[in-house]
Amino acid sequence: MAKVQTLTTRMSGHQAYENVSTGLRSPGWLAKWPIIGIAMFIVGSLAFGALAYNLQTQGPLIQWDVSIARSMHTLAVNSAARLNEIMLFGFFVGKELVQVGAVLLILYFVYKRFWREAAMVVIGLGGGSVIWYILIHIFNRPRPDGQIGLIVTQPSFPSGHTITAVLGYGLLAYLLVPKMPSTFWKWFVIILSVLVMVFIGFSRLFMDGHYLTDLLAGYALGLAWAGLVYTTLEKAFNK
Repeated sequence: MAKVQTLTTRMSGHQAYENVSTGLRSPGWLAKWPIIGIAMFIVGSLAFGALAYNLQTQGPLIQWDVSIARSMHTLAVNSAARLNEIMLFGFFVGKELVQVGAVLLILYFVYKRFWREAAMVVIGLGGGSVIWYILIHIFNRPRPDGQIGLIVTQPSFPSGHTITAVLGYGLLAYLLVPKMPSTFWKWFVIILSVLVMVFIGFSRLFMDGHYLTDLLAGYALGLAWAGLVYTTLEKAFNK
């Protein structure tokens, strides 16, 4: 009995070592439970569709958008300069930082020959950017009038920052969680990634860079695209 326990302990230790030594890999959870990815795609698509329909028909959420944008503008104008600087930082966290991180991940995955993970970054973030570019010109929604800090002239719906936040930080959390040594650190990564996504969206709302429905549409579209792409790639590479 003691020998069996010792052997089991050694095997567990060896498996743990292998898990660490394999590098930053996708855990394959979406391939194992594709229903999760399907649910992400359906929920995200329905939410985006509802928000897009509301915009096209000038639905009741438009009035809320305008009211919230005015309130945020007043709050930002009357806030301390330090707070505005922190909120402005959210612009770079949701764009430049993700872009730099994506390049570093691609280089790492290509070097390690982790083609599945490289494809997840390229198709996930790259494809999301293409979809965003097409959609903003289809809907062609003007941005709020009172932008503070950086002035962006591209159309507003959906938010590219929140799409990128979900696809970038969501994928990073998906890769990192299995590597965490305990449940505490797993939840720490999950909660931190969610907080970063929320901060990015709120900072754009606070600085009057987007309407609320722009941000929600970006989150929804990011969720749908992540569910579709990451699940499909995991299933394809696991064959």
